[in-house]
Amino acid sequence: MEDKSYIGSGNILIREKGAAAPLVEVGNCSALTLSPQENVLQQQDFTKPGGGLRNQVRRVTGVDIAYTFHDFAAENFARALRAAIETVTAGTATGEEVVAYKGGYAPLAKIATAITSVVPAGGGTAFAAGDDYELRDGQLYVPSDSAITNPVAGAANIEVTYTYAAQKKVQALVNPNKQYEIVFMGLNEAQSGKRTRITCHKVSGGVLQAFAALGEDYGAGEVNGALLADTGKTGVGISQYATIEMED
Repeated sequence: MEDKSYIGSGNILIREKGAAAPLVEVGNCSALTLSPQENVLQQQDFTKPGGGLRNQVRRVTGVDIAYTFHDFAAENFARALRAAIETVTAGTATGEEVVAYKGGYAPLAKIATAITSVVPAGGGTAFAAGDDYELRDGQLYVPSDSAITNPVAGAANIEVTYTYAAQKKVQALVNPNKQYEIVFMGLNEAQSGKRTRITCHKVSGGVLQAFAALGEDYGAGEVNGALLADTGKTGVGISQYATIEMED
């Protein structure tokens, strides 16, 4: 038989099912798997003392789909976390009211690139940068010996003016489950780069299984879902689930 070995690479394209929008790249992905699930019915052979299998029926109960992405783009997290994306243009926050305690961090509304000034809530003499406050990892840090006094009854005790870069904020788990169309445009490295195309017509988008926000290796996000029947695909021999095309 002719050699048909396969080593796949390529791009996963995705869009919301039925959307008037182009297919877009998920980015660098290390895995795409389709896993049919079965319900196996078996009838034992009771005519012989040693037993055995008389008959068997294997029914397909579904097809799971999973992919692993390595580009930590806001769009990938939005699809995998049923999220909304807020796009923030670079700018300046002026007089943002902040609750800050000595000896720790006070999160700002945006990730800061520089702090211009910190003054008492309601106005007053500005606090000294380096002595009374610092910019650490995009957040405000207040040393334990700072002249900033601790808040009273949890009310804002300082006003911060700072600059920030363009950024995106992902609001996780605020949207319902969505359905997608997925197309894999692959190259078979074991066959001199011959093309492979896998089209999954209707995919119930699963949620992100896990991702390493902290670790010693490159981050990865694994997303699981399931193929659903696309009843708009009709005709003899036409799959409502997926098609696989390969160059000879």
